[in-house]
Amino acid sequence: MGNIQRNVIYNVALSVSQVLFPLLVFPYVSRILGPAGIGSVSFVDSITQWGMLFAALGIPLYGVREIARAQHDRKERTKLFSELIVLHLLTTVLFLAFFIIGFVSLDLFASYRQLFWIGAGMLLVNVFAIEWLFQGMGAFPYITWRTVLVRILATGMVFIFVNDPGDVAVYYALTLLAMFLNVLSNTYYARRFVRFSFKGLTIKRHIKPIFLIFSFTVVTSIYTLFDHTLLGLLSDNIQVGYYSTAVKLTKIVVTVLVAISTVIVPAISYVISRGKREESVSLLQKSFALTVFVSVPAALGLYMVAPNIVLLFAGADFEPAVAALRILAPSIFFIGLSNVFGMQVLNPTNNERLFFRAALVGVAVSLMANMLLIPVYRSVGAALAGLLTEIVVCILLGLFALNKFPFRPDWYAVFKALIAALPMMALCLVTERLTMSLIAETVVVVMGAVFSYLAVQYFVWKNPLVKDMLRLVPVKFPGKERPR
Repeated sequence: MGNIQRNVIYNVALSVSQVLFPLLVFPYVSRILGPAGIGSVSFVDSITQWGMLFAALGIPLYGVREIARAQHDRKERTKLFSELIVLHLLTTVLFLAFFIIGFVSLDLFASYRQLFWIGAGMLLVNVFAIEWLFQGMGAFPYITWRTVLVRILATGMVFIFVNDPGDVAVYYALTLLAMFLNVLSNTYYARRFVRFSFKGLTIKRHIKPIFLIFSFTVVTSIYTLFDHTLLGLLSDNIQVGYYSTAVKLTKIVVTVLVAISTVIVPAISYVISRGKREESVSLLQKSFALTVFVSVPAALGLYMVAPNIVLLFAGADFEPAVAALRILAPSIFFIGLSNVFGMQVLNPTNNERLFFRAALVGVAVSLMANMLLIPVYRSVGAALAGLLTEIVVCILLGLFALNKFPFRPDWYAVFKALIAALPMMALCLVTERLTMSLIAETVVVVMGAVFSYLAVQYFVWKNPLVKDMLRLVPVKFPGKERPR
């Protein structure tokens, strides 16, 4: 458990960096590029993400699980790594050809072609990101230090090179550069764990399990990426700018929940593969408790301070994004639970088919809701469709997971979290009536909300998670550690 706790600390630190750097960059960029510029980047990036998704074939999820299972067998994980890299490269070359032909030949994308060429570079570079290798090996200290350093550099370049509304392509190109820097670092560090080799590769053995995970990933992404694409096609770039801002702010909080799942998945995959059922149940119960502990106050807090956050984060031009953000705020809770039921239960227990069924229903709900709501309510309609989809998927994943695995969540923890969050909500209402600057009001609300929530959890509910947070201790720099 010590390594898992250490990895949770590092991955939460990584998630904090994912919060801090956008908070530094996006307020500046949104004011420079405006809603139209941000909308253009978001529209092209949503299509680029589709290209990456199809080219990856589910390898990022599959790779984490399989590398975790082979973490004590260097020969097997080297063979596995080489097979997945070759497979990823072959599919990427294929989809890159379709990607380029599509944006070059279609007049619909004529005004975005410069951005699409940058997206093509991202698609190719993504092959060698190999994040799944480090996640499977539990190398979260390395991931954290590398990501923070690259983000510091990328943030500095944004402030230097993005200076006027015409720098849309420059802004997107800096994202590509950050990906490339990650690849350079990953290629060097990967030698600690694997050596690439063409000898004795049996790629065929991965096709069936990857296809199952890929199918799930595709249908899931239809409702996580296609909303931006549909909004751009059925409305305009300005509405995409509003909606993408609301989604970005929501995802800042979701990254903390994803950090928990990312750490737990390799550990659960390992203990389940060795028949340690009691240990896996214990891990899941702790993960569920931590997910509820974070997601409930985060969702309520984001709803309450949505106007302040939008004004501080994006500026007055993005004020229409407040409505979409408030609608999306509850999705934080449902996404958190979906990660527990799906990524931590169904995936490690080889129940990807059930994962796929839930996602397929989510696709149907998302497409119908978006098609009905976007023409009428535009960005708000996309937000409503997104929230509805997350609720449906969460319910289905929960039913499937609890039926397949003897894991009984502590639902009473949700009630406790809601009660503990009540003083936080009262504080938000009181500070709204005080004469304070926007920044001062937001700082007071956030700090007061965190303190009051932790106090109720600790003194009223005696939550052991708060005690664990107080026992965090530093660990050694990852560069001094070597695997066996």
